[in-house]
Amino acid sequence: MDEKMKPRWMREMERLSSSKTQIYLCGNIKDTVYYPVDAQGELWELGWLHEALFNLLQEPIGNYEIVALYDSVDGIRFADEPESARMGTLYDELLKCGETKPGSSGCARRPKPAPSQDPMEHVLDQMRICLQNDKHPCAFIINYASQLVANPSSLSPTERSSFIRLLKSSFDSQQPKNEATGQLAQNLLILLCDKLTDLPAWLYLNNPFAAAIEIDPPRSRERRHYFATVLAASDVSMDMKELVDLTDGMSYRDLCSIRALATRGDYKDTKSLVDKYKYGPVESEWDDPMFPDRLVNAEAELSKRVLGQPAAVAAVADVLRRAHLHLSGAQHSSKTKPRGVLFFAGPTGVGKTELAKAIAELVFGEEERCERFDMSEFSQSHSDQRLLGAPPGYVGYEEGGQLTKAVRSNPFSVLLFDEIEKAHPTILDKFLQILEDGRLTDGKGETVYFSESIIVFTSNAGIYQIDPQTGRPMINPADQKPILRVDPDADKEYSLVREKVLKGVEAYFKDFLGRPELLNRIGQNIVVFDFVREATMREILSQKVLKSIHDQIKELWDLEIAFADPVIETMLERVCGDVASGGRGIGNLAETAILNPLARIIFSLLTTHTDLSGKTLTVQKIIETETRHRFDLAYEIQ
Repeated sequence: MDEKMKPRWMREMERLSSSKTQIYLCGNIKDTVYYPVDAQGELWELGWLHEALFNLLQEPIGNYEIVALYDSVDGIRFADEPESARMGTLYDELLKCGETKPGSSGCARRPKPAPSQDPMEHVLDQMRICLQNDKHPCAFIINYASQLVANPSSLSPTERSSFIRLLKSSFDSQQPKNEATGQLAQNLLILLCDKLTDLPAWLYLNNPFAAAIEIDPPRSRERRHYFATVLAASDVSMDMKELVDLTDGMSYRDLCSIRALATRGDYKDTKSLVDKYKYGPVESEWDDPMFPDRLVNAEAELSKRVLGQPAAVAAVADVLRRAHLHLSGAQHSSKTKPRGVLFFAGPTGVGKTELAKAIAELVFGEEERCERFDMSEFSQSHSDQRLLGAPPGYVGYEEGGQLTKAVRSNPFSVLLFDEIEKAHPTILDKFLQILEDGRLTDGKGETVYFSESIIVFTSNAGIYQIDPQTGRPMINPADQKPILRVDPDADKEYSLVREKVLKGVEAYFKDFLGRPELLNRIGQNIVVFDFVREATMREILSQKVLKSIHDQIKELWDLEIAFADPVIETMLERVCGDVASGGRGIGNLAETAILNPLARIIFSLLTTHTDLSGKTLTVQKIIETETRHRFDLAYEIQ
């Protein structure tokens, strides 16, 4: 049999079993495994890990005469029939021999353990007797080893005694010769644990007799072999390479479920089959036949909501077209990455959040499909638990994480992470996995897939001078405003703004955060927004701010609102002096200079029982009062 066909952990077992006395198998141990049951590799079976170990230990790596499994629920049991009875008899003989005739030929050197009433310690004592025999090769498997201890760094006296027995057994195990085959075989103890750190570190650190093997989810070669084998006898026809790529990171149990779906024949193509398993019977907007028509005029549609940012809009439109064609991550041969990844960098109030909402409306038909996460709320070390869910045993475990719940309930969405630079570094680690693999495991151990989502980060990094101690923008003592590193008055060309912002973002992630790998995952998808210039401010004021005020008042009281030119010029004169505040500054000024006095006027008219229906109120002038930041309006109503 081609050795490369064997799972990696199995090859590692064969390599280490002759030199180690204890092996810890950790990682994906609760999954089923696909393993060969004959030396030629012609027959493969899908079974539990301990079943694969039973087969492996009896044949390929030593012909062990005793192969047994122990857990605290079912006790000790031997490899499957027909060998089970013979192994049990030999096991009893070794125990009896070790207790009555220590040191005699073929018997164990009696360990003389301290008396114990604990069932676990009693079984370990029996195993030690067998492992110390020099005539009959023995291999024991301890299942659920992670559950043997509550806290590996704080052991109870009974727990400590049990693990000391395990440690001693690693030193005392013998290397008997199998009388039937004449081969030497190292007596072996195997522990199955979720994580190596679930066990006390002193059990395996600096222990030359111990080794750990990480069991990974099936790799591409293993997935290809599994599907080629199990689908060969069926009428299922699909793109095998695509099937292998789309199931990256999945367990064998996942592959079994996909196989079951495939045999029912209820799918259009390979991707729809895998998507049906991941997300259920949900139709993807990405594959809507009408979707390409919406992308034809993507720039025009996005520009209706985000004014004055043609370069940013064009970059986003390119990403959306690439996403629709399943080409995101194509340069890396990946089919599991998110549909699109965008990093919006630029001043405040220029439309970064608005563009993310516009993407959701264009792609998914509604703005609500944009899930926003304010990363300033996730600046603490434990914040990843809020985002992904608390681990078992901690407060909030049942609720799950905000991000994982949102994606599980609606995997087809825009995920907006506002002000990413304010997130705690542990959060950034999670984003690395999302961007690289397109999936994440939450606190409950369930996998959440991001391969149909668009990931959008926003950041002010690169715009302001950064305090090297805090990572926050430096404040000008004179006006208490952040100090800009990009001058909107001097850097009037977008190319200059883009160049400075890109350098600033790179410096922030590499020099201050020390996380160049996150920037590498984002790649060339950094979209730089320009400052809101005067022409754009005029558009925002007339087409958005004043129009919104007009529409709401018209809807509520059937009153037309008109704004004379002097009103617009006064507004522009004020906001153009503060380019850095962006479109949000226009809205803030409109609230103070127009909306507040307008509310007073309408309230006064309504309290005097004036009928406003069908009338027109023309705002002629903005009047600044003696009270600072309080304005009046000159108006007429007809």
